Amino acid sequence: MSVDEEEVAEPVSEDAVEQREDGEDNVEDSSRALVADGMYSAEDVNDRVFDELQLHPAAARDTQQVWAAYLKAAESPEAAGEAIYAAIYEAAPGLQALFKTSRPILAARLLRAIGAIVGHLHEPKDLKMTAEALGFQHLDHDVTVPRVALLRDAIVDVIATELGASRSDTALLGFKVALNYVGGALIYVRVRYAARLKILASSWTMANKKPEQRDGTGEDDEDDEGDGSAGAPFVKEDRARTPKQRQADKTMGGVGLKAKKLLGTDGEEKEARRDDKNITIPRTFPEMFRFNAAVMGFGELAWMQEVLSSFDAIVCNISSSYRLQEECDVLALRLSKHPGPIDLADFKAVMFASLRSLVPKGWDSEHEVAWSWLWKNVERLLVEQMGKLAKQERACARLFAGIEHEDRTPLHKQVYTSFFEIAPTGQDYFKQSTTRLHFVAEKVAMLAADMYKDPDGVVNELSACGLRHVGDGIPQELCGPLAGAYAVALRNFVDDPEGVDAFDWSLNLVSRIIARVINEGSTLVMKAINQNNGKQLAKAVACAPRRDRANWVLRVTVGSQSISPLMWAIETGSLDAAGAIIQDLLTIRADRDRYYYGVDALFGRHPDILRRLCMDAPGLLPALLDGLIWRSRLTESGRRRVVYFAKH
Repeated sequence: MSVDEEEVAEPVSEDAVEQREDGEDNVEDSSRALVADGMYSAEDVNDRVFDELQLHPAAARDTQQVWAAYLKAAESPEAAGEAIYAAIYEAAPGLQALFKTSRPILAARLLRAIGAIVGHLHEPKDLKMTAEALGFQHLDHDVTVPRVALLRDAIVDVIATELGASRSDTALLGFKVALNYVGGALIYVRVRYAARLKILASSWTMANKKPEQRDGTGEDDEDDEGDGSAGAPFVKEDRARTPKQRQADKTMGGVGLKAKKLLGTDGEEKEARRDDKNITIPRTFPEMFRFNAAVMGFGELAWMQEVLSSFDAIVCNISSSYRLQEECDVLALRLSKHPGPIDLADFKAVMFASLRSLVPKGWDSEHEVAWSWLWKNVERLLVEQMGKLAKQERACARLFAGIEHEDRTPLHKQVYTSFFEIAPTGQDYFKQSTTRLHFVAEKVAMLAADMYKDPDGVVNELSACGLRHVGDGIPQELCGPLAGAYAVALRNFVDDPEGVDAFDWSLNLVSRIIARVINEGSTLVMKAINQNNGKQLAKAVACAPRRDRANWVLRVTVGSQSISPLMWAIETGSLDAAGAIIQDLLTIRADRDRYYYGVDALFGRHPDILRRLCMDAPGLLPALLDGLIWRSRLTESGRRRVVYFAKH
């Protein structure tokens, strides 16, 4: 039954109604007796407040014991997670569209989340932090009270059915109270933190604007130096520079040495300005961060540059839990390659100093809270992985070192057998020879293993691979099931749980990156090319602004990799779509006093377009050559004025 439907029941007697109402009252009274403050119960989801859940110690203990008994009764942790996943999937058909990750991975996540909730029932502070973390991960999902109730009842029913008569009614009530508490926290966090996300977006945009673009801030660099917002906090530290710190200034690109001239006395300042009129003042967040890091003595910490290079993607994707998790996982891998201790609190100090300098007029306590909240979540995700990655890398290497080359063919067969069972539609795309399929499976394993060794190189390779998948029309929904099938096959093939877990984590990251690249690269233009439909492509390009129209059909960029829709259409034989692209590019369009003509963009992106057309698609040459000619609509003495564009 859906959430909005009403169940039609048979008429009941008044005595039965009274008995049922008494029973409901007793259940509600019993559940409220489990909670000290009475704000949370087993029946209601409270999304108006988010305080600590003070569950009675005996109830918390009973709930933990029942959860342990449920795990013990299952054949394996995977089977326990699968049972809960199946119950939720069947109880809430309307939520199936939200389950975008593969079934094994989601089942494992459900098991970990419920285990963390139950494990912290006797620790209200830790339970609240766990609930807040789960709420942060569900910011991009529409969590509602009816949906929480559906999931709660499905989970409790599975546990009650599995344990049978050995279950404890108090423990089941404890489960309901805990799940209601976490569900209400998810709703509360999503609503409450919307304002924080808005503050983060606006202040980050301001911090990366040029001074003349900021509203009322930063128009005059000299004024900023004296108002105590940018330069003043570092004057005292900068006057006594040690040799090590001066070397750090050079490491940071010389910004610190130039800034030192500006931060001296008035006489020194005037002298410095006469000597060097081309001094570069930090204007964006990366520049200001490097400046402050050098001044504060952190210029030699190379790991800070790793975090800084990923910080823009982290801030821009703070509301997307999956993308944020991906960015933090890759960043943690990169940080694990740096020797020595890493104190993330140092980055936070430099970050705040830089933000206060770039947003001096609008900065207030709400900004402090919002950016502290962001960094707390990022730091939590990084710390969670950084201590494990070195051990996981060794375990993954040991796993594949123990699998002989001749044993990998049976393993690959098991992978595809499991994959086609999980995702039958995958058979429509894996049509190559057996040798090619074994190569694909081996390549997937190599990418997952190399992710620990060279995360940047693997991410770039995955971006290129994902864009090729976009051109081939591979749906992103197949990435998760393939990763899950590989993990299932490995668990049945080898007896190395630690190594399989390490490989599963890396392969899950690989599948998420590929799925994201496919999603971001699957533009309307690429979809039209895959169908070789010129009319559909014309409709897709019609949605583009005129100044971006050429870019839509010449470049699709994801990360550091890009693909040309035009060249892909030519190489794959989608000539109808390729002809529509050429015709659209070489059409002159006017917007008041501005004219748009894509000939420069076309030859700038593909200088060899004439040669490529002669070799691969000679039938498109007339469309290209006709587009390089402008004909006047007026005639004079039977002649028409013509302009030939032969610049390229």
